[in-house]
Amino acid sequence: MKTLTVLLNRGPFVSEYADLALKVALKAREKGYAVNLYCYIDGVWAPHVKADKPYENAGRLLREAMARGVEVKVCARCAESRDVTPEDTLPGIPQVGLFDFINWLKSSDQVLTFTG
Repeated sequence: MKTLTVLLNRGPFVSEYADLALKVALKAREKGYAVNLYCYIDGVWAPHVKADKPYENAGRLLREAMARGVEVKVCARCAESRDVTPEDTLPGIPQVGLFDFINWLKSSDQVLTFTG
């Protein structure tokens, strides 16, 4: 099985990057890829969106991605600097160091970055 790692640097509702990253992750899972999503810089805000919204919702997409097997991690330093605690985010998403992301890079066949 091939592995796709997605680096999300933008938060939801600032641009469409969070939505696009999650839609790509879901489509890759549908096509049989193992998928990793690393939330970095302002991307740490994506797991913060826990409630349903009447419009495109990164939190709903993230819950769906996790349910379909996308592995999600949040940069601990980025989260800490923004006062985003594990209790503030969707359950089951660890806050980890950058070395976790580097290990994902080493084992990935493809890497996509959503930033801007």
